[in-house]
Amino acid sequence: MIKRLAGVAKFLVPLIVAFFIGRLIHGNWQQVRGEDWRFEPVWLLASFLLTGWWFLIRPYVWGHLLRGFGHCLPYRESFHIIRRAELSRYVPGGVWQYLSRVYLAGQAGIPAGVCLMSTLVETVILMTAALLPAFLYLSETLPALERYQRALLIAVPAAAFGAIHPKLLNFWAGLLARRFKQPHIRLTIDWKTMAAIWAVYVFTWGVLGLAVALFVRGVLDIPAEWMPRIGAHYAMAWLVGMVSMIAPAGMGIRDGMFGLLLEGLLPIGAAMALAVGVRLWLTLTELIWTFSGRWIFGRARGS
Repeated sequence: MIKRLAGVAKFLVPLIVAFFIGRLIHGNWQQVRGEDWRFEPVWLLASFLLTGWWFLIRPYVWGHLLRGFGHCLPYRESFHIIRRAELSRYVPGGVWQYLSRVYLAGQAGIPAGVCLMSTLVETVILMTAALLPAFLYLSETLPALERYQRALLIAVPAAAFGAIHPKLLNFWAGLLARRFKQPHIRLTIDWKTMAAIWAVYVFTWGVLGLAVALFVRGVLDIPAEWMPRIGAHYAMAWLVGMVSMIAPAGMGIRDGMFGLLLEGLLPIGAAMALAVGVRLWLTLTELIWTFSGRWIFGRARGS
């Protein structure tokens, strides 16, 4: 019964959130029309090029983690596996991108247990790296946290370094291996390398945040000093969408949260319209980079 209700909720919640986002935009349409909208190809092109870092670096990191579990995969294969698998995250359920990655990696000779563990480690690093930019301007949204802002910005990296320590990750990997009756293969990457990967993902979040801000500046006349805030707010919205796990690709949840965070800079109607625009823009860039990979790197194995 609970599983059935959860399945229904995964369909209904995104629809309900999307309805309220649409209602806010429609109800504030005059306000939305009153904003200084524009079309600046230079900013949009810069945004598109910067999103490429997000789509190109993640297969490299995942391939490095696979080597830490004793398996090698050419970059071409890891790129195609991740990009094809992540397209399935738009299917309701929250797990299809991971199951797809396991299936595609299996075709490339990577055992299911190794794929699951390396994907889990990558996801943990990605989420902990997102915490740093997400907390940069959190006190503007939650003024009660202003006095703790500096402490949080010190505590977040410290907590992240602890969460990605190989000993802790191997402990959880062992528990999961026993739970799913898979052989336990230890991660052999040292802590310094893991910290370096985390730093790369912090940089990656900075690049993606700048790409989002450049898109916003390409369609709306905003002050340059708003751009770091927009990037930080997107990281927070992404985290909320990931943690919710109830909507495919965080649809609705992430967009609604991003719009609410942008309300500190813009009227609510324009903020929600921008949030929807960012979703459409990043989906478009993802499709372009994914299918461009077939031309850049060639076809994947078995495709």
